[in-house]
Parts: sequence; structure tokens; C-alpha cells
Amino acid sequence: MNPLGLPFEMYDDFGRFRKDESIESPENVIGKINTFFNQYKTLPVDAKGSLQGTGNPSLDGNVRDALDLIDRLSKSDRVRQSIIRHAFRFYMGRNEMLSDSQTLINADKAYTSSGGSFKSVILSLLTSDSFIYRK
Repeated sequence: MNPLGLPFEMYDDFGRFRKDESIESPENVIGKINTFFNQYKTLPVDAKGSLQGTGNPSLDGNVRDALDLIDRLSKSDRVRQSIIRHAFRFYMGRNEMLSDSQTLINADKAYTSSGGSFKSVILSLLTSDSFIYRK
């Protein structure tokens, strides 16, 4: 597992929160749950990881778990702009071009001035010249 993926160990394969991880091997069976399933010894989940290479020293470093990682990423200008760019691509049905720079700037301003409302980003994109005059 990589240092960026380890914080998500706090969730199982189905995305459910967990504190313990079963050690599923024959020597660790401690009983039967029912006819089909064994009960195994467990270990506490270690969800520590690290964020590296963001280009922002205040973001890089060790993280406690996925929630800490998300909190740290939410403070990144690069992450915010990336999400806005992906929203642009989704709603416009194409990649951005140089002529779309003002639309992206306006969407970013809409997000920051609204206190982080994604609804404002969508409204900004759908009322932009890039959307209204699309081909």
C-alpha cells in the first residue's frame, strides 16, 4: 500500500468504517459466526499515512487517517482548481481551452466568494459564455 492509500484502511472493502481488521488465515480462527463464516483474531487498524509532493510545504506531512487527509487537501488551492476544472469538463462535455480561462476564473471566484458552495460553481459554469455559446 502506498502512503496516500493507507489512511483509507479505516474503511473496509465496502466503504464501512472499521476500527479492527480481521487477520484471515486458518491459524487465526477463534470460532464460528455461523455455518459459512469463521470468526478471526483482529488487529487495530493503522490508518496513518503521509501526503507528499503537493508543492505546498504546509500540506505535506504525516496524516492520522482519511479524514485528516481530506481536511488537509481541502485547504489546497491546487485541489480546488482541479475540482473546478473537472466540473467544467463534465458540464461542457470537453476539455478547457485558453479561451475558457475567464470562465474558470469566474467559477473559482464563485466558489470562494460563496464560502465553498459547489452549487455556485455549477451556476457560474452554466451561465458562462463558454456554456451559452458552445457548439
